[in-house]
Amino acid sequence: MTAQHRAADPRRVRRRFTAATLIDSFGSGLWLPFVLLFLVHGRGMGLTEAGGALSLGALLGLAAGPLSGSLVDRAGPVAVLVLGNVVRLVAFACYPSTSATWQVVLVTTLAGVGDRLFWTANAPVVTALTTGRGAERLLGTQTVARFLGAGLGAGATALVPVDDPSTYAVLAYLNAASFGVAALLVAGVRTPTGPDGRAPERGGWGVVLRDRPYTAFCAAHVLFTLASTGKYSMLPILVLDVLRGPHWLPGAALGLGTVTVLLLQRPVTRLAARWSRGTGLVAAAVVFACSFAALVPVAALPPAGAVAVVLAVSVTFAFAEALFAPLSTAAAAAAAPPGAQGRASALFQLSWAIPAVGGPALFTALLAAGAPVLWTTLALTSAAVVPAVRRLRRSPTLGLHTAPAPVARRPAREP
Repeated sequence: MTAQHRAADPRRVRRRFTAATLIDSFGSGLWLPFVLLFLVHGRGMGLTEAGGALSLGALLGLAAGPLSGSLVDRAGPVAVLVLGNVVRLVAFACYPSTSATWQVVLVTTLAGVGDRLFWTANAPVVTALTTGRGAERLLGTQTVARFLGAGLGAGATALVPVDDPSTYAVLAYLNAASFGVAALLVAGVRTPTGPDGRAPERGGWGVVLRDRPYTAFCAAHVLFTLASTGKYSMLPILVLDVLRGPHWLPGAALGLGTVTVLLLQRPVTRLAARWSRGTGLVAAAVVFACSFAALVPVAALPPAGAVAVVLAVSVTFAFAEALFAPLSTAAAAAAAPPGAQGRASALFQLSWAIPAVGGPALFTALLAAGAPVLWTTLALTSAAVVPAVRRLRRSPTLGLHTAPAPVARRPAREP
C-alpha cells in the first residue's frame, strides 16, 4: 500500500484523530482540579480573587464562540482544531509565569478561546469521519478521556506537594506539550469532501438561525446542560451546608460518578445504538428528573439514609450524562445546515456555555429559598425536556426519529 493510500485510509485517519482528541481531552481534564490550587497555593492569591479571575477569563473566552463558528466554515474544521491546540499550548506555557490578577485573566481568556475553537470544530470533524451511529461511539470515547483525566487529577491532588510552585509549572508545561502533540496529529487528518468532490457552499449565520428545528433543539439542550452543571456544582453544597454531612462524602460521590462514567460509557453507547436518538435523550431526561426528585426529601432523612441517597444519585446522574452527551452532540452535528456546520456547532456549544456561566447564580438563588426548591426546579426543568424532544422528533432534519442501527445476529447452527 502506497503512502498516499495509507494517508487516505479512513480507519487510519480516524485512529489519528481519536489519538489526538484523547490526548487533548485527557490533558484538559487533568488540569481542572489543579487550577485553583495553583493560584491559591502556588501564587498566593485569595480564594475569591482567584475564582473571580478564572470566571472573568472564562466569560471573555466565550466571546470567541461565534467567531470560531465562522472560522470553521471558512478555513475548515481541521485547521481550526490545530489552531485551538496551538492557542492552548501558548496559554499553558504562560501559566507558570502569571503572578498578577490581570495576567491570570489574560491567560484564562486565551485558554478559553482555545477551548471554544476546539469544541466548535470537534463535532464537524467527528461527523465527517464517521458513518451511521459511529459518531456517538467516538464522542463517548472523548467523554471517557476527559473524565479519566479529571479523576486522575483529583486523585493526584492528594499525592503531590500542592504548596510547591514547581509542581504546577511541571503540570502546565506537560499540558502545553500535550497540546503540541495533539496539534501535530490533527494536522495530518483529512476529512472527506462532498459527493461531487467539492466542499458544500458556505452559508452565513442567517442559514443557521432560520433553521427553527435546529435552534429549538439547541434551546432544549440548555435544560440538559443545566442539569449537568447543577449536579456538579450543588451536590457538595448540599452535603456540607444543608445536610452537615461528612467531609468525605462530596469527593466520594463525585469520584463514584467518575468511575461510573468510565465503566458505563461504552455499554451505554451500545445500548443507545438500539434506540433512536430521540428515545435515548428522553430516557436521559427521565433519569435526570428522577434523580433530582430523589434529592427533594433528602434533608429529612436520617444521616445514613441521606448518605445512601447521595451516593445512589451520583450513579444515576453519571448514567444520564453518559447517555445524553454523545447523543445530543451527534444529533446536533448531523442536523447542521450544509456549509454552515461551524456556525451551527458554535450555536450548539452556547447551550453548554450558558448554564456554566449563569447556572451558579441561578442555583444559589434557588438554594436560598430552600434545598427542596432547588431540587424540585431542576427535576421539573429536566422533565420538560421530554415533551420538547418528543415534539422535535417530528422534524425530519434533526434525525431524532432515525431508526436504530441493526443488531448483528449470530447465524443459525446447521443441523
